[in-house]
Amino acid sequence: MKLHELLGAALVLLSFCTILVMPLVAAPAAGPRLALVSPPQAVVDLAIKMPLTRHNRNIKGGAHTNMGHQGEAPVILAGAALAGNTSADARLLEQMRYTLTGGNDITANGGYPAQHDRHITAMFTLAKLTPRIWNQLSEEERHKADLLMTAAFVSCAFTTSDNNPYVLAHTQQYAVDGDDNLNRDWNPNFREGMVGGLLVGVVYFGGPDKAQAVLDGFNHAAFVTEVDKAGLSNIHETFTWKAAHPDSNAPAGSAIEQVVRNFRYKTMSLQDYMKIYAYLTDDTYGKTVNCGLNNGQGVQLPDGTHAGMLLTGCDELPNKGKPGMLKEFDSVDAGGPRSSTGYAYDGFRCNLVNHYVLVAGGYWQDGDLARECLAKMQVGSTDLWYKLDHGYSNYAKGHTQGEGHAKADDAGFQFTRALWEQVVLPYHKA
Repeated sequence: MKLHELLGAALVLLSFCTILVMPLVAAPAAGPRLALVSPPQAVVDLAIKMPLTRHNRNIKGGAHTNMGHQGEAPVILAGAALAGNTSADARLLEQMRYTLTGGNDITANGGYPAQHDRHITAMFTLAKLTPRIWNQLSEEERHKADLLMTAAFVSCAFTTSDNNPYVLAHTQQYAVDGDDNLNRDWNPNFREGMVGGLLVGVVYFGGPDKAQAVLDGFNHAAFVTEVDKAGLSNIHETFTWKAAHPDSNAPAGSAIEQVVRNFRYKTMSLQDYMKIYAYLTDDTYGKTVNCGLNNGQGVQLPDGTHAGMLLTGCDELPNKGKPGMLKEFDSVDAGGPRSSTGYAYDGFRCNLVNHYVLVAGGYWQDGDLARECLAKMQVGSTDLWYKLDHGYSNYAKGHTQGEGHAKADDAGFQFTRALWEQVVLPYHKA
């Protein structure tokens, strides 16, 4: 056989082998495929100056954290470190070790606080992708981090699983600690926190197969023993809630084990993590761009004023009539119509962090789903910042909720805006 014939035969054989092997590849190997740049130094410097984030169920407000509206700093610190910016290293390690101290660890109940847990679970995931940081932790500290991430992953899997007994019975749903302020189908701040916890877990544990193995092998009794030994008191309290409060609606350990095995969410397995992300994004960015409720006229208040609308610049609003507006600018709650920059932002920031972690870990998969998500995100984020830049009169729970502005001191806008506009979006345009 001639040389060119041998080469041709080899190529045919190689192509055939590739076809056989490719279906077995669930996801790309962990590790960034393209370099993500650091958040701007001014933003990193601001994150360094922020108070350390602490979690505890006794902190007022229901978020179980002292940094409910400004909790993004840990992600910025970890993102800077991932990109090789060493200026954040010391503060990042300080935050990580502070979180691994009992009483500061996340409560990990899998419900409403999951959206706030995300800044911590994303931090640890990004840090694990950064050997310069991860290798500075002791073996004991890395074990504590694994326990914390297991708690977050398992609790979110329990509350979102198709096999959850409360979901199957179409009754009130409960978190691992019996909290009833949740539903896996509620608005984006719930969904992105609870379901998004699965996406972050996939990256932290090294892919969907390894992540599913964590769920399939979860042993509640052994886990509780390890958590207690590690001194992670908030997590221990959550996962022993049923034992400490037998009359509560918290699930027993055996129930948690059964629910998370062979995990499915809306029939999707962890292998379908991009479909899960797209499902979340379709909901979070599920409306058509407009200037506010009632065609931009807002809802009339008893004093004759209006709320739930853009304050200025309606005529110049970009992308008017296009799909991709954040759902919370045109949604409902128990009080009726809702249009709120605060609720819109809550969904936006959690979706963005979920997205960022997938990209950082090398698990973002280009294709139709990815393009559709990015198209909606670009429309929705532009709309969000336009409304915040021009001022927005918020309406929720049946009454006015004040005004939303981009320079609000009590919100982490400066962190998430920079993360999207100067880190994530440029990555996708590269």
